[in-house]
Amino acid sequence: METIGEKLKIIRKSKGLTQAEFGQNIGFSKQAVSNIENNLSNPSIDFIGKLILYYDVNANWLIASVGDMFNGGQKQLKNLKNDIMREVEMILKKRGIS
Repeated sequence: METIGEKLKIIRKSKGLTQAEFGQNIGFSKQAVSNIENNLSNPSIDFIGKLILYYDVNANWLIASVGDMFNGGQKQLKNLKNDIMREVEMILKKRGIS
């Protein structure tokens, strides 16, 4: 079973990012990412939370190796935003505001 550090490295490499870029995106240093990847330190709850939210990582996969690595939530969020915008446009059009 892979460690969280090994999984972090898999996630980072799948995104094509350096440790510095990866960490910067979630507010952590290159050294923090390196230490976690090399199992020298454990990630904080804050780190895990930001990792899951920013990179759309499946928490079940990260913690228990269950399911896919990513949730696909970014695509779902984009689709939801598009649906909302269409609804707003329809409402404005009906009211003659478009």
